[in-house]
This record gives sequence, structure tokens and C-alpha cells, in this order.
Amino acid sequence: MTLPDLYLVGAPKAGTTTVARWLSGHPDVYWSVPKEPYYWASDYPRMRAHYGFDDRAAYEDLYSSDEASRARYRGDGSTTYLYSRSAVPDIDAAVPDARFLVCVRNPIDLVVSYHRTQLVALNEDEPDFAKAWSRHRDGGLPDTDPLDDKLLDYTMVGCVGAAVERLLRIVPRERVHVIVFDDLAQDPVRTWDALAAFVDVDASIVPSFRRDNPSDKAPRWPTLRRLTHRPPPALEPGVRRLRQWSRTTSTPGVAALKRRMWRPESRPVAAVRERQELAEFFKADVELLSELLGRELAWTTATANGS
Repeated sequence: MTLPDLYLVGAPKAGTTTVARWLSGHPDVYWSVPKEPYYWASDYPRMRAHYGFDDRAAYEDLYSSDEASRARYRGDGSTTYLYSRSAVPDIDAAVPDARFLVCVRNPIDLVVSYHRTQLVALNEDEPDFAKAWSRHRDGGLPDTDPLDDKLLDYTMVGCVGAAVERLLRIVPRERVHVIVFDDLAQDPVRTWDALAAFVDVDASIVPSFRRDNPSDKAPRWPTLRRLTHRPPPALEPGVRRLRQWSRTTSTPGVAALKRRMWRPESRPVAAVRERQELAEFFKADVELLSELLGRELAWTTATANGS
């Protein structure tokens, strides 16, 4: 069994779904289905168990197909790995030549969008980001049953500079490729060329440059969503198997049914005052990331709502 050799480790809401789709469409690359198995994040045990890939056999089975075996490279796109204290060291020990992809984004836009995903995931219960941020800064947690308290650490998630610095203490810089969300959105062709060169695949096989996974949806049936993601203990084993099957199956109609479970909702934005507070909070981390990347990131100098 060959373990994945490409790891797209985060950050969440920074373009990882798009990058994974670009690479998964290339004939030289096989990407796991689902995109995020979370296997190596052993310090998020309940999250791993929830999604069904907390044991090695289940994880290896994701890469056991003929298609996976024929590919030159295999990928895992679990965004929790960037913040996990165990994932990168364990990957580096198991796959010494593994390469790592990191997507980074203005932390102001990142945490606002990420908050929406935690609402959808039922880890968060406060729909107003400003109130959720204030509660977090005061050391509080929502009145929910989160899969892991760390998922609601908005300051940690937004401090991508610190996370990248920690990654680079373990993995040599030449095995790390960083994609800035602004580049992904504004110049996808050049971004793809650089990514293809890093992975060592033919850049002339060009993917579609459509946008993926915007934070513009909410559950159509909240009760059903809760049943499938926070079932009563007696139902959890069966629901977990169903959830894992739904994330991996190619059975006709399942994807359409899953799309039907969502309704459109406007994308979250932060008011100017909130953005100013976030800009001040993340200023030092953005400066650290700028230094690590060798380019100026002026993210915390603007107060208008970003993309």
C-alpha cells in the first residue's frame, strides 16, 4: 500500500476545494474521495471517528483502487492538518518525501467564512459572527456538542502565519508550496502553472477555473441535518456508516440528493468596525506570514469587506 504523497493541509476557506479539484482532474493525480479524510489528525479523535477514517485500514482503502495505483501521485486534502500538532510530524515520519500544499487567505475573510462552516457543521450555534468572536475571545464555547473544541478556536484558525511557521519547522521549504487566495482568484492560470510545476505534472492539462465551495448555503432541513450529524447514541454506529458511504459512493442520484439538502443563503460579511478589530488582532500574524513568504500582504490595512 502506497500512502498519499501530496497533502493539502489548509487553511480552510482559502481555496483548498478548488486546488484539490484542479489536481484530482489531472491524469497523473488521484485524490481521495472524500477530499478530507482527517486520518492523520489524531489529536482530533472525535472528528476522525465522526467521518469514519480513524483507523489505518479504512484510510488505506481510500487509495486501494486501480485508479489510485495507476496515478503518479495520491492526495489527501484535510484542512485540519495545518492546525493539528500530530498530523504533519506523523506524515513526515511515515512519508519522508511527502509534499505539502498550503492555501492562505486574508484572516479577516477567512474567519468570517469559517464561522459559517462551523454553523453548518453544528459545532457552532451563534449565527452572528461578531457575537461568536466576542464569546471566543472571552474564553467561552457555544451551547452545542462540537466534535472538538479546537474547531471553534477562531484565533488559532485565523493565525495562518503561525501555522505555516510551525509547518516549516518540520518540513523543508522545498517540499512546501503556498498558494495565496488572492492569486487563486485573480490569476488562476499563473497559479495553476506554479502548482503544476511544484507537483511535477503537465501544466498544459488545464482545469476549469470556476469557483468552488463558497459559503453561500444552509441546511434546507435542520432537523435532518442534526439527525445525520449528531444522532442519538443508539443510532450513531448506523448513521456513521451511512455518512461514510454517502461521502465515498458514486451511486447515481446520491450527489443530486445531497445538493437538494441545501438552500441558498447570502455569503457572510463583517461590518467595517468588526473588520478593524480583526485587522488589529491579526496584524502581527499577517506580518509573520509576509516574512515567511517573502512578499507583502496588505490584508490588515483595508477595512472594506473583502472577497
